[in-house]
Amino acid sequence: EISLQLLVIIISFTAMVKGVRAEGQPKRPMSAYFLWMNEEGRAMVKQKNPDAPITEVAKKCGEEWRGLDDASKKKYEKMQVQAKEKFDKDYKEWLENGGEEALKQAKKETQAKKDKKSAK
Repeated sequence: EISLQLLVIIISFTAMVKGVRAEGQPKRPMSAYFLWMNEEGRAMVKQKNPDAPITEVAKKCGEEWRGLDDASKKKYEKMQVQAKEKFDKDYKEWLENGGEEALKQAKKETQAKKDKKSAK
């Protein structure tokens, strides 16, 4: 039980770097900022700046998010916590149901591709 938790923690940290994804592996949940941006932020910024390029939209979204009051942010932070809890549960189930082997296999395949690429 403890080794499984340790494995989940280690994989969570390594997933921050572009990690290997095995088939059926649950996706990491979005942050509160991205939840807000997808739900209302991007549309609001695009409405105010219809001709803005995507880089400008991203900058403006960041500014809007930083200027958002705590009460509004709380809604998305709560959604993020719920998504994280669901991810942790799904990920643990996935690992217990053969995900660990699938992850090892995916890592081997990725390493083989890297080795093949560097041999050229």
